[in-house]
Amino acid sequence: MNLFKPFRNNPRKIFHGWYIVAASSWVNAIGGSVHWKGFTVFFIPIANSLNLTYTQAALPFALARAENGLLGPLTGWLIDRFGVRPMMLIGTLLAGLGYILLSKTETFSSFLIIYIFAITLGGSTSFMQASTTAINMWFVKKRGIAISINSAAFRLGGAFMVPLLSVVVLKWGWEVASIWVGVGMLLFIAPAALIFKRSPESIGENPDGIRTKKNDPQKLNSEISNNDWKTKDALKSSVFWILALGTVLRMAVHGTIYVHFIPILVWKGETQQVAANMIGGIALISVPLIIIFGFISDILPRQKLMSALYLSSALSLLLINNVNGTWPIFLAMILFIGTEVGSGLNWALVGDMFGRKNFATIRGWLSPFYNLSLVFGPLIAGLIKDKTYSYEYVLISGSILMIMSSITFFILKTPKRN
Repeated sequence: MNLFKPFRNNPRKIFHGWYIVAASSWVNAIGGSVHWKGFTVFFIPIANSLNLTYTQAALPFALARAENGLLGPLTGWLIDRFGVRPMMLIGTLLAGLGYILLSKTETFSSFLIIYIFAITLGGSTSFMQASTTAINMWFVKKRGIAISINSAAFRLGGAFMVPLLSVVVLKWGWEVASIWVGVGMLLFIAPAALIFKRSPESIGENPDGIRTKKNDPQKLNSEISNNDWKTKDALKSSVFWILALGTVLRMAVHGTIYVHFIPILVWKGETQQVAANMIGGIALISVPLIIIFGFISDILPRQKLMSALYLSSALSLLLINNVNGTWPIFLAMILFIGTEVGSGLNWALVGDMFGRKNFATIRGWLSPFYNLSLVFGPLIAGLIKDKTYSYEYVLISGSILMIMSSITFFILKTPKRN
């Protein structure tokens, strides 16, 4: 049996879509994991360096989410209009330069300006939005496993990059770490954008690498394009708004917890380095689970699977709040992997519901809603900690919201055209 048969569209050539998956995985494992997960490592050192409260320290992330929310429809349209390659190349270069400039800041205002207008602006077209758009374009039947491989790589990168970043921050300072991140973006991430091609049809291939008989390509393309929704029609669908609600509830909890994860674990009695190692540990454990559930999601209904995963995340937050000791807390954290697994499936679901052609634009229209929750979530969590000296209410309310997200995805149905 040829183990590589699913990855080939003929005996001599590997389907280019798998190169797209590989490039996406590299970009998100190194650049994306640092950009999205690294902020929790910078959180306490930046607060101490610039004499900030936890509410102030959460502000850059909150404002970054506000910017992503406002620009989401525009960046999505730009990716659909001009393709992933140019947008990712420009974005990674801008983000890399931003991290280098960030290391030179000495005031909170200059830190905010660089983080928002260079790093966040560049990141909005460089990582998950761009890569999931590309994968959604190249895959239909294998969309779940392809996006999950990309998502798993993001978590695998986090498993190594977050602890490594923490070592650099604690040993040499967050400024040196920021320079390293910026140089890495320029040298190792930006060139990967050159691997991306517009679509399988642009190079004479079909989605998933499907081979067709001489008279079949038009039939195949017709079947695929029939699932392509126009953006205005998708926005009129009730399914879009149910999907938006479930995504908002999930992202509100997921994003807020990950911004505050190290502070939460320090509050529970762990050191900052041990906390970073614990976060890296659950990221490592999540990698095979994401791939396994991605494969399963191409067989079973994605919505029901996601509903079960988010219930496990809700239970995780309750347990973290109530148990003590490094290993009991770590075991409770493992259940939070449910939201990690469900993250990639969430974006695969957008492709399932509304097709390939306008994927980035439709996903971009989800952005204002879930990013709005991420503007207020980290700030409210920081405010609660500043006022109560505790994360108890944050963990309990996060559990409730995750249960609501689980219910929302459970009732979500595939949209039907009028």
